[in-house]
Amino acid sequence: MPGNYIDLYDMGVIEFGAKHSLQVIAAMIGFFAYVPLAIFILRNRAIQSFAAFFLWALLDSIATATTYLHHGNYWLPLSNVIGSATITIILILKKQVSWSWVETMTTILVFVCLATWYVSGEKAGIIASSLAVVIATVPQMVETYRKPHNTPLNVYYIFLAANVISLIGGLSWTIGERFYAGCSIFLCLMIIVPAQPLYQKNKQPME
Repeated sequence: MPGNYIDLYDMGVIEFGAKHSLQVIAAMIGFFAYVPLAIFILRNRAIQSFAAFFLWALLDSIATATTYLHHGNYWLPLSNVIGSATITIILILKKQVSWSWVETMTTILVFVCLATWYVSGEKAGIIASSLAVVIATVPQMVETYRKPHNTPLNVYYIFLAANVISLIGGLSWTIGERFYAGCSIFLCLMIIVPAQPLYQKNKQPME
């Protein structure tokens, strides 16, 4: 893995080890955040977008593969693959499956990104798949905007913390090390902001 050897040479063994540890810790935090989310769904205390988690599972698989091949920070997308796939299965079992024009338009945009990934190299693949992950958030953002009480905010705060730690743990300011984590931070904010009580209070008069 040439890229990592260069980072090890430039930053030293201790800093390299610390940053790599942060990547793994971020992945573990992100993965365990899916546990309370799964419990909330199973107990009918949360309603999530099937389309979003299905697309996330698919796209995170691509992001993991392309980031790994680029010798980048792949731990976070790997944990999201397992978590998103698990939530997708739970949503199917709980019959929380719906599809509308929002999901259709989102899927079309996602496949445009996938086409870009298919015809481009590894670096472009990381960019395209990461942006597609953000686009795939739209159905969940819409669901949160409409019914904020169905979104467990604490879970998404944990996701946000994991993404920030992963960003800090990047070995360098490169696409492979920090782009996915940066996109994931934006993704979480897209869900957290519409669910904030102050935001909901301000939008009520306009409805």
